[in-house]
Order: sequence, then structure tokens, then C-alpha cells
Amino acid sequence: MQNYFEWFLEITQNPPFPYQERLATASELPILLNVPTGAGKTAAVVLSWLWRRRYGDEEIRKRTPRRLVYCLPMRTLVEQTEAEVQRWVNKAAELKNETEENKVQVHVLMGGAVSKRWEADPEKDCILIGTQDQLLSRALNRGYSMSRYKWPIHFAMLNNDCLWVMDEVQLMGAGLRTTAQLQGFREKFGTYGTARSLWMSATLDKELLQTVNYKPDLNQVHELTDNDYLQSETLKWRVQAQKRLVKTKTECSGKENDYALALAKEVIAAHIPGSLTMVICNRVSRAQELYKALEKQKGEKPILIHSRFRAAEREERNQQLQKLRQKELSGILVATQAIEAGVDISAQILFTELAPWSSLVQRFGRCNRYGEYRECSETATVYWIDIPDLKKNASPYKTEQLEQARSLLEELNQVGPKDLENFKDKAPKEKIEGLIPRQHDLLQLFDTSTDLAGHDIDISSFIRETDENDVAIAWRNWLGEEPPDDLGALQQEELCRVRLVRTNIGYTFDLLDKLKKQDRYPWYWDGLKGKWEKAKAVYPGMSLLLHCSDGGYSEELGFTGESTDQPKVVGTTTSIESDHDEADSLTYQMKKYVTLVQHSQDVAEEVETLCKEFPAFDLPVNLLVKAGRWHDAGKAHPVFQTALTHNRPDRVGETLWAKSDHDFQNPADRYSMPDNRRGFRHELVSALLALQQLQEQEDFLLCYLVACHHGKVRMTIQPRPTENPVGVKRFALGVHDGDRVHDQLSEIDLGAGLRIKSQVLSLDCMELGEGKNGESWTARAIALLEKYGPFKLAFLETLIRIADWRASARRTPDILEKTDA
Repeated sequence: MQNYFEWFLEITQNPPFPYQERLATASELPILLNVPTGAGKTAAVVLSWLWRRRYGDEEIRKRTPRRLVYCLPMRTLVEQTEAEVQRWVNKAAELKNETEENKVQVHVLMGGAVSKRWEADPEKDCILIGTQDQLLSRALNRGYSMSRYKWPIHFAMLNNDCLWVMDEVQLMGAGLRTTAQLQGFREKFGTYGTARSLWMSATLDKELLQTVNYKPDLNQVHELTDNDYLQSETLKWRVQAQKRLVKTKTECSGKENDYALALAKEVIAAHIPGSLTMVICNRVSRAQELYKALEKQKGEKPILIHSRFRAAEREERNQQLQKLRQKELSGILVATQAIEAGVDISAQILFTELAPWSSLVQRFGRCNRYGEYRECSETATVYWIDIPDLKKNASPYKTEQLEQARSLLEELNQVGPKDLENFKDKAPKEKIEGLIPRQHDLLQLFDTSTDLAGHDIDISSFIRETDENDVAIAWRNWLGEEPPDDLGALQQEELCRVRLVRTNIGYTFDLLDKLKKQDRYPWYWDGLKGKWEKAKAVYPGMSLLLHCSDGGYSEELGFTGESTDQPKVVGTTTSIESDHDEADSLTYQMKKYVTLVQHSQDVAEEVETLCKEFPAFDLPVNLLVKAGRWHDAGKAHPVFQTALTHNRPDRVGETLWAKSDHDFQNPADRYSMPDNRRGFRHELVSALLALQQLQEQEDFLLCYLVACHHGKVRMTIQPRPTENPVGVKRFALGVHDGDRVHDQLSEIDLGAGLRIKSQVLSLDCMELGEGKNGESWTARAIALLEKYGPFKLAFLETLIRIADWRASARRTPDILEKTDA
């Protein structure tokens, strides 16, 4: 069997640094990996996990979680990391002759590009690479840019059986302490499988990892030793790389275009033909102005990179970045913070605006990154640009941070890794402001229902400490004043991230303010109504639609906010599902009829098979299998059977159906239920049947799992705002107190001898406190949450839901590609 050194060499074509090998072969992983920028942290942790999970000894493999969650502060870091990790995983699979089905899968989660396939495979090894916004929002049960009804699945899979790795943590802001709190919660409430966290940085103050609910042993740090330098000439050159520090003549002041013109002249004078010069600006608008100023000069066409491009235009720039990295391309690269960390690229000349010290250290790491400029004729130089008027131009940073950084820069004339290491004691201590989730927040977030006004808890302050957050915007053309409901779901290639600014009355962005003055608004998809609505108020995580004539985007510059910049429509390939309350593709897009008894049997078998994949988890297997058999009992309700057999009299009779061949996207089929039953949820009927028949004989857990197998009935039972049936005292989700199930059959056959008697439904459990039949649904659900804890309970939900998906896929194999229910 290969050892780690040989395996790493074959995967990367380079031998591992000594610290990388120690990390992979240690008995336990550390909490903190503290090595200089450019020392290969990404390869260290990713390949360590892959080796430990797939190729280490049996005990190590058992203790290594199935999912590696690689969390990054910015989307540009995600794209580069995904490309590298995919290359390593492919090579590892090739060496072991693994099939596509069996190899470790790599998935991306970032705004506008969220992979879905991983969610259906909780038993498979996978690597999830995403931004802190996407990953932390999911870990808090409020996933951005996804169906709210899948929140519990992602919550379960990102908090059980996973290793979280936080990279470039100095850029995470409030998200850093949230990751620490979440690890503390996992240890307090318990998880299925191992759940660990590892933070990586060259500048992190490890004391920041201690929070009110997380008190780790801060001695669990993995660092470089003198032996690392003695054994590796490559690492030695990287750490001892020389980088001259010079202050520019140009200062960041006055009008942006005047500043850009002056800086462009200085950049061109310093640029060495045939090499790479990089300029990092603190604001997108300044980077755009500098790019335009450089374009006016004769010479190589500059490259502009920031986070406000659509995926379609960003892909072209990523290809240019790859060529720069491989030295196939040279010239001047203008960028923002999007490139200051994690991007594996090396410039001979670097210009940077004054920034917080931790950010500057990362930016310095983009200059002479590998120590390749060693001769006097190849001097590597960092130029720093002062910002005199910090009251006006400090944003997006704080004045105090920039003042501290300026005083440190004035003491230095070299900023190589070794110089900065010797300067570490003078560096300012990191301060992180903003809120962190407390225990009551986590438990409150477990309930995914909205409040009575239809609002959700805002988690943005737990994810980023700034007063700015993102929305995703797409531009399309349509006739008429409003987009038609059949316009189609937004696609990842057409979405552009736009930063929101928090005001005393909510969130906004510059283009939105301009549109409001003309009584024009963006549009968003309303899942409850199933139509596009005007977004008169916006909040982080929304996906918005604008007409191309609204402007605001340039293919060359990215998002500008200028109404005169009117983009073309992007050709798209990958869908982002529209969230719809009545959407149930697993029932309405089956393309064939399946009996209730057959589907119940299928789900029970899939639950049992899935549970066998987790022998060490001590799952309540018998109860889960029974819940799988019960889950669709509510489809025996006459209202549901009528909808399934709509326009199909040949299917009406004594047979109870679980699936039909109707297409819910067809209005004639989709609205086949009576008006007073809109939003009818069969799983609520299933849960009521279980609650009434089982009573004390079974754990309430079975009733709960039956109710939540579509994510739409969980901790509370409450009517939709649009429900108001005449003459009905108690109702919720299309179900009326006093309904009989089934009104023509005496029993409902669920297979394996399980038969449910026809009975009258009671919604007494909706009431608070003690009802005629015991405690309220909410009270029992809260007791269940206290017993199992949020992470384990969500995982049990997930097993039932995925078993349901797989059972449906038995009859229609491609249905798993449409799991939006």
C-alpha cells in the first residue's frame, strides 16, 4: 500500500511539505492550521481529509466525516478552489480505478451557482466548497438562494457527519465567531457521526475562536517548524521571499476618475513588460475607473476582476486568471478584495490601497509568492497607496483599522513572509464586531415556518459583520408591464451579485433607488402565490429580476448601477428552481400512476436500505421504517384522490393512488383542487391519522417525521394567509376539521399488514396548551426537539425525505433531478 508521501506526489506532481504530511498522518486533526500564505494550506487539508477518509487505516477512516465542508469568504476563492480540488479528486480516483459513481464528488455552493445533487446522497463521501453566506445560512437553517422547504435537509447535512474547514478566516468577519458557535452547539446537542471544525490562517488571533458556547483547547495548533525549512528548499524560498515596500506618489483622494488617471500613469511606469503587475482597490467603483483609465493608455489591455460580474462574464475572466497563473499571459490586472486571498497567483509588481493589516498581509502574498524573483534585476516590489481622507474614503473598512495599518507600513521597507513574522508582535489584534447566534437563536431557527406576517428571522448579522449584504440580480426582456408567470426560473449564468446597503428603513442599492423614483421595481418569485411580484422591499439572499431596459450592468465593467448600461440577455443552461408552496414534483411529475400501497412499501424499503449505510449512528431504524410506511397515508383523503384522478375517470374506483401522471405545471392539472382546498398538504393528513390512531402506543417522533417529509409541516400547524373557507371552524393547509379519510373505503392499506381505519380528522392539536386529545402539536414538537437536539432531529427528517425521493425514482428514474418538494 502506498504511503501518504508517495500518494501526495502522484496527485499533485510535487512532494508534500513536511507539515502537510504530519497533518495527514496525525492521530487527530488540529483546531487551527497556522502557516504562512503560499505554503499550500488548501492542499494540506483537502488531501489530508481525502487520504484519511479513503486510504488511511480503518480506525481513522471511521472517525473521518463523510463530508468536507470548505468555507471561503468570497466567491472568487470558491471558483479557484473548486478547480484545484476537482483536479486532485479526479487524479485520486484514476489511481484507484474508481468509477464516476464511487469517487468523491465535488460540489459548489455560492450565490447563483448552488449544486443540488449532493443533498440526495447523505451516505456518500463528498466535498462541498462554498461561500460563508451560502454555507452558514444553510447551517443556520435559513439557506440563501434555495427553496425554504429544503432548509432542514441542508441544515442536517451541514451539521452532522462533516468536517468544516474555514479558509482565509481573517476575511470572515462575524461569520468567524458563528462557525465557532456552531461547533460549540454541535458538541453540546450531539450529532450523528463526527462533526469537527478546523480554521486556517496566517494571521488569526486564536483567542477569537473562544465564544460563549465554545471553549476549545487552543493548544491544538498545527504550525511550521524549523525542520520544515531544512527539509524543503521550495518552502524555504517561499518564506524568505524578498518584497520591497514603497509608498506611491499618488494618493487616493479627490474624484475617482481623477485619482484613477493619476494612478494609471504610475502603474504603467512601474510595470515591467512580460511580467504581471497587480493593482488591488478597496471599492469596485475605483477598480472600474482605474480599468477605464488604463484602457486609454497604449500597451497591453488590462484585465478587470471583481465580484460584481455575472457568471457568464466571470468565466471569461477566470480563464484569463488561469493563464496569468500559468505564466501564459502577462500584463496589468486590476482587482478588488476578491483576489487578495486564496488566489494562487504571483505578481512581480503589486499596488495596493491602504487596507486593514490582516488584509494587507494577504495582498502581500500575491507578490513574489513563490520566491521566484531572487536576483537584483528581478526586484519584486509592493507599492502602497495612502488614503488621506479616511472619513470620506475608508469604506468598506473602518477608519481605526486603516490608521493602524498606515502606522505599521511606515515602519517597514520589506514585507516578505519572514519580515512579517518578525513584525508579528506589533500587528494589531483582530477585533470582530457583530452578533453571534446564541442557543435560543439556534432553537428558534429550527422552526422554518414564517411568522403571522409571513416574515423570516434575519440571520445576515450572524454571517457578516458589515452593514452590506448581497442579492442576486438577473436581467431579461419581456413584453408588457410585468414578467409572465411562465417566464421560467432564474438561471445561475445570468445572476450577478449586488451589494445591499442597510439603512434605517431597510436595505437598498443605488440602482434600486433610481428605479423607485420612476415607480419601477425589481421582481421576485412569490412561492405562496406562484407568480412574480414587485420587490418593494429587498433583503439579503433574494434573487431579483430586472428588465434589460432598467440597466445597471455592463458586460465589460460588471455591475455599475448606471441605467444607461443595458446588458444583453445571457443564454442559460442550468436552472435554479422556483420556490412554490404547491410544487410537489415527486407526486405530480411522475408520468405514471403508482398505488398507495406500492409507494408505501417502496419508501419503507428505501428507509431500511438507507439506515444500513450508517451502522455506527444508533438510529431508531424500526420507527423510521414505520414512518416511511405511514408517510403518504394522507393521500387517501378524497380531495387528494380527486386531484390525482382529475380528467381520468378510468382511474377512479377502490384503488388508492399515491402518484399520478399529471403535470402540475399545467394550470388545468395544477388547480384541480377546489378553491377552498388550495395548498392542501397530504402530509398533514398523514400526521393527523398517525396522531389519532397511535396516541400513546408510539413515540410522537413517528408523527413528526410523517408530517415533515416535504418540509412544509414541522413545528407548527397554521393556516396559509390566503385560506378562509366559509363555515369551517378549524382549518390549516387545505385540511378541515371533521374531514373523513377515506369516505368510501373502511381501511387504508399501507402494506406489510398495516391498515388504517377510516376516521374523522381532528385539528384539536392546533390549539395551544392541552386539547381534548392531549398536548398541542407545537408543545410535543418542542419536547421532541429537546430530546433529540436540533441536528439529530433534522437528520432523521432528512432520511425519510430522501427515502421518499428514491422510492419515487424507482418508478420514474429522472425524478431526482426535479426534487423541489
